[in-house]
Amino acid sequence: MTLQSLPRRARVRALGARVVCEHVQLSTATGNKVVGYLYKTESSRQRPGVLLVPGTNDPAMVFNGWSQPINARELAARGWVVMSFDPPGRGESWGEEEYGGREQQQALLSALELLSKHRSVDSENVGVLSISLGVGMACGALASTEVHPAKWLVDWEGPSDREIITSGQTIMTPALGHSMTDEVYWRPREAVQHVGELGCGYWRVQAQPDHAQSEDVRHASRMIQAANSGGLPWFKLNHHPRNEVPTSPRYFDGGRMAANRALLAIMGQLRGK
Repeated sequence: MTLQSLPRRARVRALGARVVCEHVQLSTATGNKVVGYLYKTESSRQRPGVLLVPGTNDPAMVFNGWSQPINARELAARGWVVMSFDPPGRGESWGEEEYGGREQQQALLSALELLSKHRSVDSENVGVLSISLGVGMACGALASTEVHPAKWLVDWEGPSDREIITSGQTIMTPALGHSMTDEVYWRPREAVQHVGELGCGYWRVQAQPDHAQSEDVRHASRMIQAANSGGLPWFKLNHHPRNEVPTSPRYFDGGRMAANRALLAIMGQLRGK
C-alpha cells in the first residue's frame, strides 16, 4: 500500500512527524484582535511557510479538520510551517464578517508577517494558499501593499468577481445588502481586479466540475487572463506551463480527494520536493 492510497488521517501518522500547534494572537491596524494557529514539526532547520486562507464564513479551525481540500497538519507533516487565522468576524477574532473586505485583508497581512518572521520559517519561501472565496481576501491584501513576504499565491477555485461570488445574484449573502453596482463595496472584494497587481507568482487550481459553480469555470479563465494582463513574475493554471493562457484548458477531476491530490502535488513543487 502506498502513502497516497491511505486515508488522509492515516497519511499524517505514516509520515512519522509529530505536529505541534501553537496558539498565536495579533491585531489589525485598527486594533481588532486576530487569533491564529501555527502548525509545525520539531526541527532545528528552517522550513518554507504557508498561510491558509479560509473560504466563506469559515474560521481557522476548519483547516484542523478534514472537510477542506487541504489540512494544516498534513502540510506541516510534509515539511511546511503552516499558519491559519480567524478573519475578523469569525472564530475568536474581533470584528464583523465582511466577506473579504479591508479589515479581513489587514488581518491576513498581519498573519503573513508573523509567519514570515517566525524563527522556524525560511523567509525566502513563504506563500499563501486560499480556499474558494478566500481568494478575494488574499488578492486584495497582497495587491494593497508593495512590500509583503509572499512569493506566491495558490488559489483553489476562488470566485473572480461579483457575478460569480453571488452565482448570478442567486446567493446574495456575501453582498451584505449592497447592490451589484456598488463599486465601493465590490471592488476590494473582487479578486480579478487585483490578481494582476499581486507582486508574486500566482497558481490557479481548478477542477471541472467546480466545487461551487458546477460546470461553470469562467472564473478560472477570467483570473488567468487578468494575471496575464498584469506584471506578475509568473502565473499558472493547473499543470499548464508557466505564463500560458491555454485555449483548451486541462482541468482536474472534481471532488475533494482529487483536489487534495492536486494541492499536495503543487505544494510539493513549491517546496522543491
